[in-house]
Amino acid sequence: MKSIFFESEDGLKIEGGVFEGGKHWVILAHGKAFDMNSWHDFATYLQESGFTVMTFNFRGYGSSEARDHRYELDVIGAIRYASKHAEKISLIGASMGGTAALRALEIYDRAIDGVELLSPAGFPRNFSTLKSKTKKAAVFYTKGDFAFDSSEVVASHLPFPTEEKVFEGSSHAQNMLADPIISKTLKEETVEFLLSI
Repeated sequence: MKSIFFESEDGLKIEGGVFEGGKHWVILAHGKAFDMNSWHDFATYLQESGFTVMTFNFRGYGSSEARDHRYELDVIGAIRYASKHAEKISLIGASMGGTAALRALEIYDRAIDGVELLSPAGFPRNFSTLKSKTKKAAVFYTKGDFAFDSSEVVASHLPFPTEEKVFEGSSHAQNMLADPIISKTLKEETVEFLLSI
């Protein structure tokens, strides 16, 4: 992993890392109880599957500067950084990071290629503003997830083709990647989704 810093949309210094692979960049946005290091094994898996993976710490996490909770502005900064190098860009957001990804797409001035959400814990301000902001999406969550209701609403309201899969159990967001029953399938289906874009 190569350590980097980039600017958020409102000028904060955001800490990140790049796992160099192919021309399709995958940006990973962590959940509230996590940080960029929590993605390491998954990022390595995606890198080995042919993708360049970018992780980062939201404002107030790790060495990223702090100001407020406008996490969507950090996601936009990550997209702008990746767009200087990538032929395709996809976002994977977990829980809070999923909400931030959706809100970033609402206000970002261009479209990206794909979005995957793991247990999205909140909503965009207006689903209709997401139209044409990406080609397709995938939403993964569990039956016992505390974010089940919000995940179900997101999956059914996104205004573009959306794959939805509900796993057994109660693992939430990035914890699904460590769940021995879910992990292998989730990783494989993520790669299939990204390759389909």
